Amino acid sequence: MKEFTVILNSQADLTELAERIGNSGINILTLSMDSDGEKGATVHLVTSDDTSCREVLRQGRYSFKEEEIITVTIDDKPGSLARLLMKLKRVAVGVRSIYIINKKDGKAEFVMNLDNMKEGKKLLFEKLGLEP
Repeated sequence: MKEFTVILNSQADLTELAERIGNSGINILTLSMDSDGEKGATVHLVTSDDTSCREVLRQGRYSFKEEEIITVTIDDKPGSLARLLMKLKRVAVGVRSIYIINKKDGKAEFVMNLDNMKEGKKLLFEKLGLEP
């Protein structure tokens, strides 16, 4: 699964981007946008089809980068995220980005971009036995 980071020239370009993706039959699973309010914006998005999204971005001549991400499901209780992040810190795995994509039935599902994906996956899925 990939997270695409797209640099837009203006906030209004988000409409065009969403339209291009939608017209290509691609579902946006999660999207966030940061802007300084004056010019430009940075969009982070995860879609249902990495290959097609990449092609849409290339055809639209967007400036973008893509990075591997993972999803992790933990208990939705106070302190659960802090404990998870501490375990990553102990094995020297840094978090580049993280955000919640779903909360249901006492569980919270996060998207994570880690600076050492191999070690992060080993800890999260093999040692801790978390659900992807």
